[in-house]
Amino acid sequence: MYELSSRISKVLATCARLDGSEPRPDALRDISCGVLRLSEMFTRGSSGIGTGYLEDAQLREAYLAYYVPVNLAKVQILLAELQPLLAEHKGKEFRVLDVGGGPGTGALALLDWACSTSSPPPGTLRMTVMDRSGAVLRGCTELWQSYLAEVPEYRNLPLQTVECNLERTFPIPVQAGTPALGYHLIVVQNVLSELYSESLDAVKKRVALVAKLLSALEEDGSLMLIEPALRATSRGLHELRNQLLGHYQCSVYSPCLHDENCPALVRQDDWCHEERNWERPAWVAQLDEAVGFIKDTLKFSYVVFRKDGKTLVPRNAPSHRVVSELRVMKGEKRVWLCDSVGRSEVGRQDKDRSQSNAAFEQFHRGAIVKIGDIVRKERKGKLSTLGRILPTGTAEIIRPAQN
Repeated sequence: MYELSSRISKVLATCARLDGSEPRPDALRDISCGVLRLSEMFTRGSSGIGTGYLEDAQLREAYLAYYVPVNLAKVQILLAELQPLLAEHKGKEFRVLDVGGGPGTGALALLDWACSTSSPPPGTLRMTVMDRSGAVLRGCTELWQSYLAEVPEYRNLPLQTVECNLERTFPIPVQAGTPALGYHLIVVQNVLSELYSESLDAVKKRVALVAKLLSALEEDGSLMLIEPALRATSRGLHELRNQLLGHYQCSVYSPCLHDENCPALVRQDDWCHEERNWERPAWVAQLDEAVGFIKDTLKFSYVVFRKDGKTLVPRNAPSHRVVSELRVMKGEKRVWLCDSVGRSEVGRQDKDRSQSNAAFEQFHRGAIVKIGDIVRKERKGKLSTLGRILPTGTAEIIRPAQN
């Protein structure tokens, strides 16, 4: 169960006027109205909204209170997947670029992560946040300083902000006082699907933008792309993934176990997304109650690219990624799996439960698993799309999803 650190929780709650166990009714009321307005914008015909809405004081406060904790948590969950690689930078300068970062969610997520794990050490961080709104970037700097006030030993840690409209021009920012070095982490969260939304060749332009980001990445760096867990935005990310892997020198670190075309694009109704458990901050739960939402899980789609070929788990291993919830049916349980061969459905009848396959009951979305002894019945000369695990079969969770 993922939970925000007490330090970042304090900073966000204070900045959103929701500090204390009993937030002021007027603050809760105003922010609830802002959350409802933002939800309407995000879910109904809001393509290309960018971050202009954050120049509205009520919406900015609502975004900070409700959406920043959610988005920050998603970044930190993916940082946990990258932790072994981040640890390799101990004692070295670690350069981060947060693209379209708004209030600097990605940069703040890494700063808080570093202060909590010392991987990489906070003192080595060199952060840059890009956004098209100067007002938002000023708020980003204020939030950054509020956090540093909680860690006085790093109160002089610099933050560079760059005002830039990504659809018009995209200069790769050079950090002040350093030569033109690449970045070790680039975070692009909830941005790609908003760019070029009115263009007939939106995918091509998004691919070109991400390719430029790849060129700015150090050879041992990671490019983290995160999108909402909606079908359209997720499938757009899958298509962008295919284009990058087909034309540029990069590979997928996670979540995929292969660099083949995404199997979720084979059928129009499929898409791949994550759902991770978290402990909602108290004020997020209060806002949920006030507006009638339930933010009790974190839903998103993502892909992390690398240029050095490193992967979350070894390639060509006999493993699968679970891409659905475990469905409990009458007398049987089933999941959907993904690997280099494609997506497939596997089930185990309750009567076939055994000690060797009991772990099947613990399968969950995002887990990497290994299964042995699957059978598929032949019907009219074709193998069934549903495989079943025999009593003699095996089921093993190689790596649970990070929570």
